[in-house]
Amino acid sequence: MATITLGKIAFQWRGAYDAGTTYAKQDVVSQNGDSYVCLADGTVGVTPVAGPKWDLFAQGSANVGANPGDLIYHNGTQLAALPIGDPGQVLQVSPITLLPVWGPADVRSSTRVKALPASVTEKHEQVLSYRSHGVIMNDDSIRMWGDNSNSKLGDGTSNTRSYPVRPGFAPGFPGAAKLYTMYNSSAYCIDLNGKLWTWGYNGYGHLGTGDTSNRTIPYCASDNALNSINGKIVTHVAVPCGVEGYQTVMVLCDDGTVHSCGYNGYGQLGQGDTAQRNNFQLVPALSNIVDIALGRERYTAAYAVTATGQLYSWGYNGNSQLGSGNATQSNLAMLRNLGSISGKVIKKVFTGYISAYALDDEGTLHSCGESNYGQLGLGSTATQSTFAAALTEVEDFYAGGHDYPIVFAKKTDGSLWAAGSGAYGANADPSASNRTSFQQVDLGQPVQKVVHSGTGSYNWTAALLADGTVDMWGYNGNGVLMRGDTASPQYFASRSKVPTGNLKVVDISCWNQSSEQSIAFLMEDGQLLVGGYAGGTSLPEDDSENSYAPMPVPF
Repeated sequence: MATITLGKIAFQWRGAYDAGTTYAKQDVVSQNGDSYVCLADGTVGVTPVAGPKWDLFAQGSANVGANPGDLIYHNGTQLAALPIGDPGQVLQVSPITLLPVWGPADVRSSTRVKALPASVTEKHEQVLSYRSHGVIMNDDSIRMWGDNSNSKLGDGTSNTRSYPVRPGFAPGFPGAAKLYTMYNSSAYCIDLNGKLWTWGYNGYGHLGTGDTSNRTIPYCASDNALNSINGKIVTHVAVPCGVEGYQTVMVLCDDGTVHSCGYNGYGQLGQGDTAQRNNFQLVPALSNIVDIALGRERYTAAYAVTATGQLYSWGYNGNSQLGSGNATQSNLAMLRNLGSISGKVIKKVFTGYISAYALDDEGTLHSCGESNYGQLGLGSTATQSTFAAALTEVEDFYAGGHDYPIVFAKKTDGSLWAAGSGAYGANADPSASNRTSFQQVDLGQPVQKVVHSGTGSYNWTAALLADGTVDMWGYNGNGVLMRGDTASPQYFASRSKVPTGNLKVVDISCWNQSSEQSIAFLMEDGQLLVGGYAGGTSLPEDDSENSYAPMPVPF
């Protein structure tokens, strides 16, 4: 019988590739963790790669993952490593890349909170909404709850809402970047494209609608061609602090321009007169602005800082808060360079209801205006008509919102310093006395942030510490201190640690005034816990019962 030669009909494993070895067709070798098959007899000195002499036989995982716990996956081109995630995370598919990613256990972004209102978190001026609150969710939507007078929840009604609802944005709304609330009346939102939306009470034309009619759902003021912000990118909204009404609003755009509308009884719109404006108008004489602030409602003083560190102020000056050296009202923005800020480069400006504070680039805090409770931190209760240096090595500042003011300064080392009213010991003074000079608050560790409120002397304070815990002290008549009771006063020496379990707090905010006080804690996993006064559905639950310990918000 004749013999038929079939040649090589099987792969032959030749081990690790050797440059001096001659390989035949269908020989298989390993190289850098992968295996390759030879395509031609007599192949020698040709490093295995996909090409005319070799083809990839099987990709291996050697040298792909470098650390313990790395997961190996194919990214569409080759094997890749996904580093191990954090405790509590689960493996998900990215909606953008469609590849594996780590994420939180609850992946419904509409149930997790992304940001608290910028009116408190951004400028620390304690602009407090009355009996209502709102947040931005991880899906960039807004949720609001509570009292809905003047339709300030933006849901198309004036009905009080016990649980969070969505404001009625128009189709195509890209999502919220920042949310601002004004006391008992209105709300503002900067969307992800830099457009400004407004809703709620509009009796002073401060929504920029061209009229004084309330808006029950969000209105895009940026799309109104009569508004000077039309076609611009809005970056910040300044709303006044206090509980007096007579609303004014001011916005900053990314081109350094400032625009204002609303009540103008004291020239706070900076237009050179005292006439109300129902549309946003450019504030003249200002350019290259990087920071803005407004003082109390009705008797409003306005401030702006340029990129080169110059400070401008205008509006009400009955308490000498403009830093002009007198108590004369100014209807136009005027450059201020008197007192301790002369020749200084100003970075930020902050406002109380009858005082103002400027922080320079060397970390010195300067104050002016009324100091009836020592809130200027200058060692006396005398009015200061030009800025005077109050504290050094300051990194951030937290001003009081209305009467019985307390102010707090965070230094560059994370220490907290307080001045002002001692009502209920909220300024951390052991004797509940007023502090006319800044004194350190002994918290035992660096502070991240402070919030405080309470009109009519019902003062209380909460401090978010470096380890993600929160200490609280002061008035507790409605349980806002989160200690399980309403015992008051609770002075700093007996301050309470907020019971938040094993989770860290990443941000805090407060709302309500007088003895009605509520607080919110944003947790590291996106949960929102709230507590304190619940009247008028201030807290999202059915029967307006105060909560003396943090309760989760059901989204």
